Amino acid sequence: MKKILILGANGDLAQALIKNLNKSIFKIYKLKKKNINFFNINSKTKLFYYLQKNKPDIIINCIGLLEDNKGDFTKIFKANLYPSWLLVNYFIKNKNLKVKIILVGSSSFNKPRKNYILYTAAKTALNNLYKSAKDFFKETKVNFYIINPPAMNSRMRLKSQKFSSIKKNFDLGINVEIIAKEILDKFKIR
Repeated sequence: MKKILILGANGDLAQALIKNLNKSIFKIYKLKKKNINFFNINSKTKLFYYLQKNKPDIIINCIGLLEDNKGDFTKIFKANLYPSWLLVNYFIKNKNLKVKIILVGSSSFNKPRKNYILYTAAKTALNNLYKSAKDFFKETKVNFYIINPPAMNSRMRLKSQKFSSIKKNFDLGINVEIIAKEILDKFKIR
């Protein structure tokens, strides 16, 4: 039985992934903010221990934070980048392991979003982190991937709209079920 770790397991995309995974093939580990809060100083130690203890075959990082231009720089960048950096950091020290790591980015990485400047910048940085990690690990069995889905109809998106000053012509986005199935199909996780 393969082990799959979902980071950000409380989110809508993560929930859709979990719902669509074949439970007879995968043992699913759900990492939620209550388990490891990446804004806390001990998150690196906790994540490294969790990875060492559970040894997942596949990791999908669904953690993300979408806030408009009033959002906090450190909070937005830490939520969107730090967990992925910790995964890179852990596997630099454990290059002999075999693992597939999928980062969930955003289509905003190559489409400027004037009302979400920090979010767009963080997702652009995530794509560069992915490219560098992929190159770094090319001679190993540590495989990094990224998917940059379009706007999704999720609680995160609705919450950002609720607190945003941008109200007109708000697009709800694509159903998360569609994105989840696309991820599972694209990366042959079924």
